Parts: sequence; structure tokens; C-alpha cells
Amino acid sequence: MTTALIPLFHAVQRRARNSATLMLTLACAMAPGYARADAWPAKPVTIIVPYAAGGTVDKVARQVQEGLRKRIGQTVVIDNRAGAGGTIGTGQIARSTADGYTVGMVFDSFATEPHFYPKLPYASHRDLTGVSFMVRSPMVLVVPAASPYKTVQEYVAAARVPDKVSYASVGNGSSNQLVAEAFHEAAGTSGIHTPYKGGGPAINDLLGDHVDSMIASLPLVLPYVQSGKLRALAVTSRQRDARLPAVPALSESYKGFEAYSWVAMIAPAKTPSEVLVKLNAAMTSTLRDPAIAKQLADGGFEVVAGDAQQTNKLIQEESVRWGRLIKARHIAVD
Repeated sequence: MTTALIPLFHAVQRRARNSATLMLTLACAMAPGYARADAWPAKPVTIIVPYAAGGTVDKVARQVQEGLRKRIGQTVVIDNRAGAGGTIGTGQIARSTADGYTVGMVFDSFATEPHFYPKLPYASHRDLTGVSFMVRSPMVLVVPAASPYKTVQEYVAAARVPDKVSYASVGNGSSNQLVAEAFHEAAGTSGIHTPYKGGGPAINDLLGDHVDSMIASLPLVLPYVQSGKLRALAVTSRQRDARLPAVPALSESYKGFEAYSWVAMIAPAKTPSEVLVKLNAAMTSTLRDPAIAKQLADGGFEVVAGDAQQTNKLIQEESVRWGRLIKARHIAVD
């Protein structure tokens, strides 16, 4: 090579190297989640709540909203997409771009959806993944204040008579119905299921003594028990709850009986793992904030703050457990 051509040769080499670097950068940027995962969060995050405003999941979402905003440094938007037992909003989560900017919050019925809706346009095990097992709460067997049933034993004795005792739920296939049926299965009794369209109407009829009982989440009924408008007969946690220390656990009469209502954060399945880790860390820090934890505890919740693996395990185990009961007790939705 002549001396005159050497500078030209080096210039061509530099240009080739620069072009290769550019192509590699572009390829990485176009790879699913690469740039997004590295930069997350760079814009507001939307939490889809597949249930109506004012419900259990919506309340939890709004209690952690500000704390989560502070920890990720971006606006956090709550988007209620209610309908069809939560499946409309859950479908929206499943179809969202898997970049960590659209996630969801669901509760216990999420694990049983496939048993009631076999033709869902999404498969939770394939299209969605857990982010955080956020909180859980025991459920409580309650009766009206004027009810003749003052103990679990009195209630069970009455329920042994066919078509005598009724129980309310927030709808067919709801966790209220499932836990009530699990209780009746354990006791060898049966009850008349009375479904309502939401917790409000169910509680109103219970307060009015139009239905005999209800097994409902502690956050829903705690204010009425504390005010004396409802009588708590038992809790479904393994041990007695500190907020209702005089109320026995069902496990005291039926060994091993345990059931909880819970809330979890989920995301589209292909969300980059780095983003899921960041989301979980932010949620864990939020839930363990003393002020937020106290607010949740006062409302009847227990902070769990589990990771993605624990969340997916919870959903799978709950699906198996309640799937068996649904089949055994012939439970169906409208």
C-alpha cells in the first residue's frame, strides 16, 4: 500500500467501525424491552383496576398510589375498567404493551376466572405474570345484630336443616360464595346462596335482616362489626385476628380451615424482567412504609409484599384449590 493511500484506508476503517456500532445499537434498541427496560420509568405508569371505583382493589390501589409515585418519580394513574367479573379490565392488561407502563391490580377472583369463563380471550398463565403479592385479609362470618345465632355452633346447627339458613355474596362465583361453600363443605351443611350485585347491596340487606349471614372480607365488614351493627361469629385466618380478638377462627372448629381475600399486582407476561424487579421493589418499599402499612392494617389488611415468584405461586395454588371446590359443589356464574 502506498503512503498516499494509508490515510484513506484508516478513514474507511473508522467509518466501518462506526457503522457497525450504529447497527448494533439500533438492533439492541429494536429488541423487545431493551431500551425501555434500561430507561424505565421514563413516563407515567397506569394501573388498570378491573373493578368499580370504591371496591376493595380500588381502595388498595389508591392507598398506595402516592407512595408508588414518590418511589418511581412518575405520575401513577388509576384506570377503572369494570365489567364481566373483572375479565374486561384483565383482558386490557393482557393486551397492553409489555413495557411496564401499563400494569394491573387484581384480587382473589382472578385465580378462579378460567374455571368460570373457559372462553376468555386471554390465558392468565400465558399472557400475564405476577409482580407483587401485595396484601391479604381474612374473611369473617357475620350475621345481623338481631340474629339468633351467637356462635358458630348455633349457626351450624341451624344450617343442618335444609333450606333454613341463607348467605349473601357479591355475586355468583365470587370469593364470598366460594369460602362460604368451603365452610359448609367442612361443616357438612348447606346454605341458600343469595347473590347480589356488589358488596353494598349485600351489606344493606344483611343489615336489614333480609339475609341470614355473609362471609365477607374483613375490610368490608369491620366498621359494621365495630359499631355493633353486625355480629362476627368467626374469622377464616389460621389464628384469631388481632382486630377481633374475641372472635374465634374457624380452624378452631374445623382443623386446617383457612382462607383469605388478597390483592396482587400483575403485568403483561413479556414485560422485561428488569422492569418487573423495579416495579416490585417500588411496591415493596411503598407497602412497608410505616404510614401506609398502618393505614392498610387499620382497614383490615395484612401487608405481604411478596415478589413475582410468590405472586405466581399464589395464583396457581388458589386456582387449583378453588377449582376443585367449584367442580365439587357445582358452582357456576350466570
